[in-house]
Formats: sequence, structure tokens, C-alpha cells
Amino acid sequence: MRFVRIVNKISEISGEILMWLAWILTLIIMWEVIARTFFNHPTVWAHELSGMVFGALSILGGAYTLRYKGHVNMDLVYINRSPRGKAIMDVITFPFFFVFCLTIIWLGWEFAWRSVQILEISQSDWAPPLWPIKLMIPLGAFLLLIQGIANLVNDIYIVKTGKGEAY
Repeated sequence: MRFVRIVNKISEISGEILMWLAWILTLIIMWEVIARTFFNHPTVWAHELSGMVFGALSILGGAYTLRYKGHVNMDLVYINRSPRGKAIMDVITFPFFFVFCLTIIWLGWEFAWRSVQILEISQSDWAPPLWPIKLMIPLGAFLLLIQGIANLVNDIYIVKTGKGEAY
């Protein structure tokens, strides 16, 4: 189960890094509120940068969330199952997850690569580069996919052995 441990560690590290993006987002918004409210001096960059940071946080946080099974499930049919029953349901639904991730990777890469090729920038007065944030889409989907595969390996272990987690 070395693969599962490695992928889980990658998700852990990315989650620890992303934790700081939430603080950065908070500071950006606080700065804007203080500058606008108390000094009547709004920024041209805070709104756009906060959207970029939030976007990166959202797309890159998927793997960490999946690592801890924090995504929404159909609790009506899922919550009362045994660990083995939950693992069976997860194995059955994995192909849908796999197709979803591959689609986001493929389309996200096309979207991001076009942006990289033209070195796309925002049309705002601040005009930051957009291609770095667009590259987060396929990266986040890839991280989500490998965490999903690690979870699948673990679920198969649970189905076979009836025991808890493989790592």
C-alpha cells in the first residue's frame, strides 16, 4: 500500500500549503475593507486577487477533502452502511468519478494551455496574468484523480478483507 501512503502524503502536504491560502484570502479581504471603509481608498487589485486565491483554494483543495471523505455523499443510502458496504458503493461509483476527473483534466488542460500560449492577462486596470491560475484547474483535477485512485485501492482492500483502512 505504498502508493496509497504516498498519495495520502501528497494530499496532506497540499492541504497544509492550501491552509495558508485561506489566511492570505482573509488578509486580502480585510485589507480591502479597511482601505475602502476607513481611508476611502479602495484597491484595484483586491477583488480580482481574492477571486484568484479562492479559485486556487477551491480547485486544489479537492484532493485533501477527498482524502478525509469530506465531499458530499448520498447520506440516505450511504451513512448507515458498514465500512465494507460503503467501500462497495465507492468501488461501484468510481467509474463516474474517473470520467469526471479525466474530463476536467482534458478540458482544463486545453483551457489553460491556450491561456499559457498567449500569456493571457486580465482585462482589468490591474492586469495580472491569468494563465497561472488557469493551470490550477488540470493540476487540481489530477491531484483529485490520484487521491481517488488511492481511495479505490483502499476500498478494494476493505471489500476483500472486511477490515479497516489499508494504511
